[in-house]
Amino acid sequence: MKEYQKESNITIVINALREIIEIFSGPFLTTYFIKTSSESIIDIAIYNIICYLLLLIGSVIVGYIIKNKLKMATFRIGVIINFIYILSIIILREKVIEYLWLLAILYGLATSLYYMPFNLFLSNKVKNEDRTGYEVKKKLVSSIINIFIPILLGSIITVTNYTLTAIIILIISLIQIILSFILNPLEESGERFHIKKIYTIIKQNKDVKRMMLVEYLTGLSVNYSALSIITTILIYNTFHTDFNLGIITSIAYILQLLVIYLYGKWFKENSDKHIIILLSLMPIIILCIFLIYPSDIMVIVYNLCYTIFVNVLGTIRIIRLYNISNSKMINRTNQEEFWSVREISINLGRITSFIVLLFAGITGSNSILNIVMVVLTLLIFGLGYILSKIDREEIEKAKKGSEIV
Repeated sequence: MKEYQKESNITIVINALREIIEIFSGPFLTTYFIKTSSESIIDIAIYNIICYLLLLIGSVIVGYIIKNKLKMATFRIGVIINFIYILSIIILREKVIEYLWLLAILYGLATSLYYMPFNLFLSNKVKNEDRTGYEVKKKLVSSIINIFIPILLGSIITVTNYTLTAIIILIISLIQIILSFILNPLEESGERFHIKKIYTIIKQNKDVKRMMLVEYLTGLSVNYSALSIITTILIYNTFHTDFNLGIITSIAYILQLLVIYLYGKWFKENSDKHIIILLSLMPIIILCIFLIYPSDIMVIVYNLCYTIFVNVLGTIRIIRLYNISNSKMINRTNQEEFWSVREISINLGRITSFIVLLFAGITGSNSILNIVMVVLTLLIFGLGYILSKIDREEIEKAKKGSEIV
């Protein structure tokens, strides 16, 4: 039990460090592109299309590789390549726009090598009956990180420069590498990699089918999607400094921390279908108000609501996703295939959203960009509606009392 608790806590710390790195390589890297490129939206779209296309392809290859060997080694290589990714930003400095293809390749490789083994680890090392408590704890830690780190990074970038901030992130990445060597490897399944197995299960099981559709919509509208880039650009163009971006992001995560705590307290054992619908409707309602009454204040309100409600919705989604990945339908014989198809689904969504953003950037029209923002925000409701149809209680019962290695 102590070993189980120790490894659970280490995964939470590793995830928290990853959150810090993603804050740097997400909104702050976006603002860096804006500063250094005259065609930032086009550059950002192309960069992300390459990233997620490589991640999509890489997830299938990694799934094949780690089916019966090298799970932890692959995870550690992913962490190390992420270190190289940050190092490349430091070395390239102002020339980073000229080498976007290199950064995209490194990010795509690092992320596919990192998340496939990490997702398998969480599927098997955390009991389904403990999943909500674990995910809420993990999200609370991440939210605390997201409260302080944006202000800290924004202050450092504003007072000094982007390169010095990247060096700090490099040190954090090094700590992550060290922690990755403490985790124990998973047992091997003794099976060969057959991705067709999962397509058969998807056809036969409505919850798995819905989950994959949810993942596609998540990539399209929520998780590292073009919509999150648009909100970052909106904030930066309104307030013009990384420090202000950091303050607004931190305020959003303070409020998110409260909402996640309340969810963990009230909905751990109860039905959460109605709260899912409410969470998915709120960004749409706020966007409508923003479009009718545009102002600097409404830019902040929209960003706050998008961050809060979308991230809480993401916590609920992750709980269901991991429970399905450790259920009667999905088990040690086909988990690698399941996570490969999941990565295909979510990254197809991301690629689709950035192709749309690329089109908006090529047209150079703010009206088209607004339309893209509206359409992607509307899709959040579709995501929430389908997610609410996935029966959490049945999935949690499916593996209750299962042995954890």
